[in-house]
Amino acid sequence: TPRTRLIYLSHITSTTALILPVADICHAARERGIATLIDGAHAPGQIDLNLDAIGADFYVGNCHKWLCAPKGAAFLHARPEHHAMLDATVISWGYAQGTGGHTGFDAYLGRSVFERRLQWQGTRDIAAWLAVPDALAFQARHDWPAVRERCHSLARHALEVLTQRHGLAPIAQNDDWAQMVAIPVPAQDGESLRQRLYDESNIEIAVTSHAGQVFVRISIQGYNTMGDVEALIAAPALR
Repeated sequence: TPRTRLIYLSHITSTTALILPVADICHAARERGIATLIDGAHAPGQIDLNLDAIGADFYVGNCHKWLCAPKGAAFLHARPEHHAMLDATVISWGYAQGTGGHTGFDAYLGRSVFERRLQWQGTRDIAAWLAVPDALAFQARHDWPAVRERCHSLARHALEVLTQRHGLAPIAQNDDWAQMVAIPVPAQDGESLRQRLYDESNIEIAVTSHAGQVFVRISIQGYNTMGDVEALIAAPALR
């Protein structure tokens, strides 16, 4: 509407695991003078990510999920024209508003005013941040595009078997999701299903729902095997 100032959406949805056309949405929003904020929690490491091509005003991504970095590793990307409006929730010694951040620490706090203003947050442990380059290098060494494809194939196998078993149709085409897929299951209490899978089969899995449909949302990472997928398929709770 004419009152819309910001569009906030996920790059990959949590409930249904669908990859949304964020670049198209961001470009259309920019033509209308609307800012965009993308929640990229599940995108880095699971799909190719080109922030310039997406063109979001703000993009926030996690690195501890599919990129295999430690918990606490994440990033904020903002277009340069928005840098001045962003401040850290926590500030620390030496902070002086209007000076570009924390004074006296320019040598190691960042290459830009934006970085210096946001990165110095007291005595926070930054080890997780420092591990991100190694996570990227690890995936590069191990041909991660091939790993992603293998993971997608395992997820597709589970999707095909379980939807055929229950006579339910997939909610999207195979190209609409990556290593994470929401598999529809017969109507039931989602929390009870999740607990049964854990208690009976020692399987920890997300059980979600959307528009009245219950899903088991499986996430296949590089360390998962066909044996893991077959264990899920054979679980009594999904019979």
